Amino acid sequence: MELDEALILLGDFGLYQTIIYVLICVSGQFTQAWHMLSMAFLGGLPEHHCKVPGVNRNHSIPSSLVDGREVYSQCSMYKNFSIDNSTVPCENGWEYSFQSTIVTEWDLVCDKSALVETSESVFMVGVMVGSLIFGQLSDHFGRLRVWIVSIWLQMIFGVGTAFAQDYYSFTILKFITGALEQGVDLVSYVMATEMFSPARRSFAGVLTTLFWASGIMSLALLAYLLPNWRHLQLLISLFNIIALPYWWVIPESSRWLVSRGRISEAEEILQKAARFNNKAVPSPMLVSGDGAGKYQPDLHQVPDVGPISICGKEHGLHVNGSSGDSAGKKNLLDLFRTPRLRKVTLIMMFVWWVNSLVYYGLSLNTDILAGDKYVNIFISGAVEIPAYIISSFVIHRWGRRLPLCLFHVVGGVSCALTIAIPTSVNGVDLSPLVVTLAMLGKFGIAASYAIVFLYATELFPTVVRNVGVGVSSFSSRVGGIIAPFAMYLERVSSIHVPLVLFGVLSILAGLTALLLTETKGRKMPQTIDELEDSSD
Repeated sequence: MELDEALILLGDFGLYQTIIYVLICVSGQFTQAWHMLSMAFLGGLPEHHCKVPGVNRNHSIPSSLVDGREVYSQCSMYKNFSIDNSTVPCENGWEYSFQSTIVTEWDLVCDKSALVETSESVFMVGVMVGSLIFGQLSDHFGRLRVWIVSIWLQMIFGVGTAFAQDYYSFTILKFITGALEQGVDLVSYVMATEMFSPARRSFAGVLTTLFWASGIMSLALLAYLLPNWRHLQLLISLFNIIALPYWWVIPESSRWLVSRGRISEAEEILQKAARFNNKAVPSPMLVSGDGAGKYQPDLHQVPDVGPISICGKEHGLHVNGSSGDSAGKKNLLDLFRTPRLRKVTLIMMFVWWVNSLVYYGLSLNTDILAGDKYVNIFISGAVEIPAYIISSFVIHRWGRRLPLCLFHVVGGVSCALTIAIPTSVNGVDLSPLVVTLAMLGKFGIAASYAIVFLYATELFPTVVRNVGVGVSSFSSRVGGIIAPFAMYLERVSSIHVPLVLFGVLSILAGLTALLLTETKGRKMPQTIDELEDSSD
């Protein structure tokens, strides 16, 4: 029998598969949310002002009233208060409201304040590089080997990050851990979903998003319990020490083994699962030869069963069809040669770019919102759970185009409305309303991200599907790199500026999605000509 038939016979989500699935998701999804969003705490910016030893602050630092309280200047001090009000930059360093982040340790404030965002952007560049490298490696050397090595290396470099003695070594190590994050995250998603038959693969993909969202929520608790940035970095790096015995516990992907013609090894894994699940199955289950167990998995392809994209992390499995046709192998330029395909490509690039920009912009900077930063980031993770669940049901009932538009518009309007909310009215603090709108924006952007990945795979013709999704994914990575600097606008203006920017872009992305064709219930185009000749 073929592999998918064997998996059905074993029973999808049997005890064996469930245990392996949970282990993979804990180390590959749950913990990776920590690495992706840890800079929200590692690089937290406390209140600060110039250090003036032995001098009255009121006579040495300019101050002003903000929301009814006195706030001291962060970057200047009086040159000689007894003579005039002329100021100079801080001469003796800074005093901070708490001493526990890379900002306070290396004085990344005032003229150095952009270095925090730079470090996070460098991390995101590492993620981009890792997505290009580890997909190819796992296709060549196997899922398990690449995944395990990535986990071990991430622990080593993650611990090294916790002991970094200066900003530059910290940033270099963050780049490396960012690249390794994809070796852990991307490959774990593929391993988790390749375990199941097509009927259950989409469900498995949805469940991985819940591990990711739970990781965000738990990060808030860990950061609260471990306020020192080095301790937090150590914990999120060393937690995966539980993965050290995985080499002897978790099996290689049977799909990858079958694709390499290693039928006997795949058979051994299936028989082990059958014994563990107490299932009576024939032996052998797979038969070598033409047509037996054929499967050609590719990390850069996507399933035809509707996967969910995870929080700006594009994952995929297998697409029906190939990357070439009788006319020859297609390339990047083919995406822009014809009008319909060019429109699809440009819109998808824009939508993916906005999704990543807004998602990471909101996720990494919840600490600048009013209220408790730990509660805010916990809520930002919690809202993703209903977002993924709701979107997975909506797309099967109402298609892709309209839900994608609506989720973008809902998220965009929520962010944009924050500009209309005053800080307070008649002494009533309205900042919680701003936080609520920002979280509603996070809900909308998370839900739209869950749709756009599937939508892209259905829009692009088979002959350029890998290239099209790859270009869209690259655009998304660029959005993630820019996101930290987008929120930097808050420091030079107000919190409303980046939120309104996110809102406007999200609304535009939603409206441009209406220019695309609905794909629900339609046959995916195989060739470019098929797309160009379509009636709508």
